[in-house]
Amino acid sequence: AVVSTQSTGAYRSPGGLFQGLTSALCRVSVGSATQLATFTRIKDSVQRSGLFEGNLSIVVVSSLVSSVAVTMAMTPFDVIATRMFNQKHGAFYTGWLDCVQKMYKIEGARGFYKGTIAHYFRIGPHTILTLIIWDRYRKWFL
Repeated sequence: AVVSTQSTGAYRSPGGLFQGLTSALCRVSVGSATQLATFTRIKDSVQRSGLFEGNLSIVVVSSLVSSVAVTMAMTPFDVIATRMFNQKHGAFYTGWLDCVQKMYKIEGARGFYKGTIAHYFRIGPHTILTLIIWDRYRKWFL
């Protein structure tokens, strides 16, 4: 068994090692899907609108809008994953669905968006840079 000095208990047993994994996988899947889908759609719309000249400005604007969409889509999953990771193994939530139900019952829908602004400052720049680099890569190499 893996041992840690953390008080969360997440690394004290083989079962604790994977605590919150399901919610983290959902988070990553939703984030990636939202990132690519919104970027592509928005980029096409911005190009058709003719509001911006030059491919780089279109890519920057599209990635900015996409970063907001990614933040809004990922924040609930991020909150759930954080709560699952931070509890002692099974102490309060038996699984991610139980976490969702208890959060909604106690805090309502707003509880899923705690820390949205902080999350944007963390994920926004990453999303913007990733999409700009991805777009440039596609243009140069594909």
